[in-house]
Amino acid sequence: MPEVTQVIALPTCAICRDDEDTEVNYVVTKCGHLFHGECMTEWSRNERNRGGNPRCPFCNTTLHSYNDYNDYGDRTSSMIRLHQLTKHRVTILEDGKPTPEQEIKAARDNLNTIKVILNTKTDKLRLTEAEKTKLEAENKSLKSTIDKLNKEIELQKQKVDTRAADLRKEKQSRQKDLATHLEEKQHFQKQIADAKYHYDRIRAERAELQKEMGRRQGENGKLRGIMTNQTNTISRLQAQSIQVNQEKADLVQKLTTAQRTNQTLVSQLQALVPNHQRYLNSIQAIQSNQHFYQAPSLEPAQSSQLADVLQGLSGGFMRLEKEYKGIKKLLEEKNKKDGNRGRLEDPVEQDRPIQVHVEDIQERSLSTSRATSLAPEPRLDLMKSEQSEIRELIQKVEALKLPHTPAVDQKITPAVDQVFTPAVDQMIAPAVDQMIDPRLFG
Repeated sequence: MPEVTQVIALPTCAICRDDEDTEVNYVVTKCGHLFHGECMTEWSRNERNRGGNPRCPFCNTTLHSYNDYNDYGDRTSSMIRLHQLTKHRVTILEDGKPTPEQEIKAARDNLNTIKVILNTKTDKLRLTEAEKTKLEAENKSLKSTIDKLNKEIELQKQKVDTRAADLRKEKQSRQKDLATHLEEKQHFQKQIADAKYHYDRIRAERAELQKEMGRRQGENGKLRGIMTNQTNTISRLQAQSIQVNQEKADLVQKLTTAQRTNQTLVSQLQALVPNHQRYLNSIQAIQSNQHFYQAPSLEPAQSSQLADVLQGLSGGFMRLEKEYKGIKKLLEEKNKKDGNRGRLEDPVEQDRPIQVHVEDIQERSLSTSRATSLAPEPRLDLMKSEQSEIRELIQKVEALKLPHTPAVDQKITPAVDQVFTPAVDQMIAPAVDQMIDPRLFG
């Protein structure tokens, strides 16, 4: 009979997961799991280093303490070496029956294997019972906890119901408060809208006031500048007023002196009037006696001399008029400075009668000179008109209130002296005497 070989297929190590190991060095735990011996030794050493008992890497069952492989195979050991079993199982049997020793040994090995399996099952049963006791204790504890939780839930439910009732009441109260608050909110919104409207209006008014204030500030600045200028102007005008008052006082004094001078001039003019009146009376007497008296004719030289005298009188009146206008202009400028413009009449309107009289005198003097050169008889009506014009001029001078100044004296006095001089009287008197009949005066 050929040899029959029995081979045991070993499982894979649950630690290193290696199933190609050629060395048959396996251990089995009491919970029935197979591992490499070296892997289990390293695993147990690591568990001890962490301060705990070794546990099965597969099912986490607590194993008894052991020292490597020295205790493997004992009844108290948690693991056995699997290769001791396989040595007896992997045997080449010869043809024929086994020997009794071999059978005894095989039976013993089977018994040991059964013991190992039994121990394993016993340990599993013990662990199961321990776990059952533990689970029962945990179940009892959980049941007590559940009862407590149920009571707590019931209590919390009552509290929740009470709280819900309170919350419903509070909700109703809050709804009432909310309605009140909504009304107040609407009222406040209306007030806010009104306040916003008033705020916008006040803001617009403020902007207008700011613009107005800016404009007023600008105007104030201008007014301050104007006030400063006016202050300076007032100071200047006060100084000018003092100066003008001083000049006014001087002019009043000069006016008084001028009035005296005018009175003197009027007296001089009035002194000339009787001579002319006497001449006119003589001429009138001559005219009334022309039917029996014929005045001697004037010589050409005397007629020319009389015409020259009349032209001199006309030139004197022209100079008086010119000086009179200059004085009027000077007084008008002074009155403008003093602000007293209505004090004197219009110089042009006031001078027009004098100018008319002077022009008439010039024209008549020229006509007299022409008539004298052509006719030997005198023009008595011309002399009468000149006499009336002289009187009118005297009245004008008396009515005129001229200020007395050195410039006025220098302008008036020479002009009057040139018109009314003794030379003029000496030139006129012989000519008039020649026209008077000596028989009229005996």
